[in-house]
Amino acid sequence: MFNLINPKQKYPHSRKETYNWKSPYANKVHNSILDFVGNTPLIKLNRIPKDHGLSCEIYAKCEFMNPSGSSKDRIALAMLKDAEHGGYINHDSQFVEATSGNTGTSVALNATLIEKKCYIVTGEKNSSEKVNTMRLLGADVIVTKKSPTLLAREIKDAYPDTVVMLDQFENSVNPKIHYDTTGMEIIDALGKVDVLVAGVGTGGTLSGAGHRIKEKYPKCIMVVAEPDGSTMFNVDSKSHSFLVEGTGGSSIPIVMDKSLVNEYQVVTDEESFLMAREIIQKEGLFCGGSSGAIMAAAIKTAHKNKLGPGHHIVVVLPDGMRNYMTKFVTDQWMESHLFMDPPEHTMRWWNKPINELTLTNTYPVITDTYTCSGALLEIKNGNIAIVVNSKGWFVGAVSKDNFRNLATNPTKLPCQNSEEFNFNDPVTDHLIKDCYKLAKNGKKGMPTMGLISRMLDITPFVVIGQNIYESDEVLFLPESVATGDDILNYIFSFNNKDQRYTNLI
Repeated sequence: MFNLINPKQKYPHSRKETYNWKSPYANKVHNSILDFVGNTPLIKLNRIPKDHGLSCEIYAKCEFMNPSGSSKDRIALAMLKDAEHGGYINHDSQFVEATSGNTGTSVALNATLIEKKCYIVTGEKNSSEKVNTMRLLGADVIVTKKSPTLLAREIKDAYPDTVVMLDQFENSVNPKIHYDTTGMEIIDALGKVDVLVAGVGTGGTLSGAGHRIKEKYPKCIMVVAEPDGSTMFNVDSKSHSFLVEGTGGSSIPIVMDKSLVNEYQVVTDEESFLMAREIIQKEGLFCGGSSGAIMAAAIKTAHKNKLGPGHHIVVVLPDGMRNYMTKFVTDQWMESHLFMDPPEHTMRWWNKPINELTLTNTYPVITDTYTCSGALLEIKNGNIAIVVNSKGWFVGAVSKDNFRNLATNPTKLPCQNSEEFNFNDPVTDHLIKDCYKLAKNGKKGMPTMGLISRMLDITPFVVIGQNIYESDEVLFLPESVATGDDILNYIFSFNNKDQRYTNLI
């Protein structure tokens, strides 16, 4: 091994080189991590435009390089400073904020740095990584099926003298800070901007940065990346759930200036996550799923408008992949949602169809009118029950493990006792959050043993059934449940049968 401290020989390929690079953070002491909010890099993309047949230039505003990993650091810090200047924060103040995750993390970061208590109200859709990060920062995280914004306001109204709600959805400081900083940073770094593409959660980024850029370059096209299922801009489409987090919805937030938007591009979950992975793999930018949606929208816009050499597209990449390590970053998660195929293996059982499985264990099927106590009576010595509606269509699943988890990790509102788990609640209030199902007649045909094996890497069971197509709906008819034990038994039986056949030969 080469000894750098006391070398006994020259570098094997030494040559005279002068290194002039110097870190912008060298020889300077910073007072707080908040000194690094904003001034995120604008990176020219090299491989993606070329690989998608584009000759225009695409630049990524890397907002995931803010301290807590998202563009929301800008608005949290600005709204907090505004509240301080307005005299709303005193020695016994506490914060409450409704969020899809990133603003909650940013508010929690700011709160812990000034030693203030923080309550974050969020929906069930959000990743466990976001929730765990907020809790690590000292926030009390309230996960709710209700509207997070309404619940946060109820908490604020119950304690008006001590609880401060920064309210990202209605606070004008949100778009203003993007007008003052994000938009100016893009102009200062790049000059002419022909297209700006962003997602809309609150709409603060597009409204603020977009307004600033439009002032300088009035012909700049403002594009919204609209998740398939969102009806903020795609108002004539049918609203349905989607997996991309932190963007889209059913109504335009108050801080969003819709008049700035020239067009929107609808992007599916599959397009979003595949593109996010492509950005990471080809450009080395560790972005999140909504960044994939924004990039996919940018590529569609470039093709639609026939943008060529000399045209500049700026995409805002709002958060990083840290929030989604157990989601689109994980191959098995992508495969479970049929966004990717499982890896190719040479085991003889790997590509066998799942209808070869012999599933001897039975699981109770209950209707969505059951209570949790009623479900437990049906489950008896097992662990799982499948929940269907009155027509037999799949609603979800419940399990003893999930009931236990909810009972031992209760919701706790400010200044109130921890909620006891109510076994008289309807089962639909306590369905397993991530329940994986697999249709024998899905979009890729009969699934393989390899696919269901990969799915069981990330979940304790998979519900197997059939897709039923009714008008524009895809319904699911559950038939059976497969566990890791079932797959192992199949592999053991298959290999033994194969070995017996080989011995006979």
